[in-house]
Amino acid sequence: MKFTNDGQNRILQAALIMLLAAVLFRTAVMQVPGTTGGEILKQIKEKPVATVPFEQEKQFEYVDSFDISFEKESGKLIFSCDFSEVPGSDDNYIYFLGQEIYEEDEDFSSEPICRKIKAESIYAAVDYKRSQLFKRYTAAILLGGEYVPLTEGLYASNPENLADNEGKLPDNLSKKGILIDAVTLGTPQLKSLNTTHAVYNMPLSIFVGTKEDKETPHVEFKYDGETYYFNENWLNTYDTMYKSLEEEGIYTTAIILNDWNTVHPELMHPLSRNPDRQANYFQFNTEEKEGVKLLEATALFLADRYSDGKHGRVCNWVIANEINQQKIWNYMDTSDGDYYAETFEKSFRLFYNAIKSENAGAHVYFSLDNVWNKNDGSDENYFNGREIFEKFNECAKKHGNYDWSIAIHPYPVPLTKVNYWSSQNDMSENAADLTIMNLSTITDMLERDEFKNPAGDVRSLAITELGYTSFSGEKLQAAAFAYCYKIVDNNPYVDMFLLNRETDSPVEMAAGLALGLYNVDYSEKYIKNVFSDIDGEHGDDYDQLILNILKADSMEEALSWALKNE
Repeated sequence: MKFTNDGQNRILQAALIMLLAAVLFRTAVMQVPGTTGGEILKQIKEKPVATVPFEQEKQFEYVDSFDISFEKESGKLIFSCDFSEVPGSDDNYIYFLGQEIYEEDEDFSSEPICRKIKAESIYAAVDYKRSQLFKRYTAAILLGGEYVPLTEGLYASNPENLADNEGKLPDNLSKKGILIDAVTLGTPQLKSLNTTHAVYNMPLSIFVGTKEDKETPHVEFKYDGETYYFNENWLNTYDTMYKSLEEEGIYTTAIILNDWNTVHPELMHPLSRNPDRQANYFQFNTEEKEGVKLLEATALFLADRYSDGKHGRVCNWVIANEINQQKIWNYMDTSDGDYYAETFEKSFRLFYNAIKSENAGAHVYFSLDNVWNKNDGSDENYFNGREIFEKFNECAKKHGNYDWSIAIHPYPVPLTKVNYWSSQNDMSENAADLTIMNLSTITDMLERDEFKNPAGDVRSLAITELGYTSFSGEKLQAAAFAYCYKIVDNNPYVDMFLLNRETDSPVEMAAGLALGLYNVDYSEKYIKNVFSDIDGEHGDDYDQLILNILKADSMEEALSWALKNE
């Protein structure tokens, strides 16, 4: 068969067109991760989904549902997005964008994670990376050459799905626990307390090391392309403690504290780096890349190390201390409650996602002190606990509700008052103070739908610090504890009661608070045996002690004093 010149030209032109189409096709596929050849062919073959003109005032109304989740079996991060209407844009794609904790909500300068052809329902999957735990994601369109979000930034909804350790505590555990004295580890003194829970502090400055420190042995941890260093000496000390507690059948709660850190000031928020401020602990850094990445690595490292039992096991975690006291216990130089709550919630979710990705059953708490509504706005040194509780909940829901838990320190007012039952107690949400006598102040709020976790359940509530001084008399201290424990044990919403403390602290004693079961010389106080027996078969033996001190006719009457009158 012979071809004319015209025929040869037509064949050559067709071949060139096919080659150009193949190049353009390959370029389109490679342009954004998550775009497949099948999708391009689908776009070519199928009629595009009907779209409507984009209207600014309806920006966040086009999407009916948006969810981001981890799928452990496939090792994928999954995006699921359903539209009520699909808005028009520069092209025929929906883009999925990711933002770091330290990036502003409106900062969409990073490359998209993936894109999908527009449809009424979109499903996308990308390979999982650990750093994805800490990003918030949005669905967006390209309009005028810029990304326009169609959803609020949301975090992945199920970090616990990544965990190898289920970590669920047995049902019907005693609520009794204590701030332990590490000196008594492995001794009859600690064993005789019959405690179910123990709590201990973990200040970050002793753990986070540097490559430059050649004299200190370190454990290396690789994360997101960087190597981080953790002090092996302190890790070994905590390993020994946590393993010892686990061997005794005691469940550990760890409190993460951001103390002053001269080696790693980047762990502290820019508004917290004041060396002259007489604060105990400082707000975590959520504003700067270097500090946030170090926090992410630290959270992942500690969660991983203390989740599988090899180094001991932490069952519950508390992030920071009494966060409404922002000038003393979680220092940040601001009186803006919205900004403060938003900042803390970001750092809390960072730790939460890291912990849950390693231990699915762990509870992660933040704590408030007993100041509930006392501040009328005239004192810039602290926030009301209720204000921070409500604002934290709002921030959490804005970026995707999750199963955070709350811890309280319902000390009497003043702290040295032991016969706390003699005070008048406001049982409403407007109470000035939150004490053991008006727990309904917070439990009534936790029962409301707006405060429930994603499963629709009431959140875990724990008392992680509370104690009574023996300076007013050892029997009075013992009765105060016994009555308090009975109140807690009869309250279905409180999961733990961690007494402050096993052994008297000289610092606290100087402030009039001898809170321990043991004196500083480790001699026993009257409260020691009461604590040991209160949740056992002899627990009711102390009812008469309570009634004599309280001058009540029955335990039913005594317990009714701490109940809200309907």
